[in-house]
Amino acid sequence: MKRFLFSALTVLMSVGALAGSASAAQVGLGDSRADLNEDGRVTLHEVVTYNRDQRDKS
Repeated sequence: MKRFLFSALTVLMSVGALAGSASAAQVGLGDSRADLNEDGRVTLHEVVTYNRDQRDKS
């Protein structure tokens, strides 16, 4: 019983630790946060680059 309890606790703690790193917010074409060159238009390349940078940060 003790072994099961420790195993379950370990799994829950590892899931909690991984959830923080998976919280990078993805943006779409209409989001001005992805306007990397600040020209007022958001291109697909800017969205892909922004999303990749957000994933790499965490």
